[in-house]
Amino acid sequence: MSEFDPPQMDALLISADPDHIERERRKAKELKRTAWWRNRKGRGQCYYCKRRFPPAELTLDHITPLVRGGRTSKANCAPACHECNQHKRNLPAEAFKAWLQERLDETSTD
Repeated sequence: MSEFDPPQMDALLISADPDHIERERRKAKELKRTAWWRNRKGRGQCYYCKRRFPPAELTLDHITPLVRGGRTSKANCAPACHECNQHKRNLPAEAFKAWLQERLDETSTD
């Protein structure tokens, strides 16, 4: 693991039922077709790093990951850039945000 990889909390992971994950992924596909999601994504800002992106480059991220029991709902879905989504993986949002802030602090002092 490089120093720029977020911590993994697999030891703390209580994996959700595979049926739950599949059901919520289907809901996510439906949510992506809504005006609400197009509007949210259309703002062009990553929920985590706050950088601006063309809307087509943003992905739907579950703030509380599905494998941690998260659900597909407007309150639990946010646009994320590819980089943040890939680094976050199955971390809870607050753990990822803390890791991201540490990286930003480190790079600003270098």
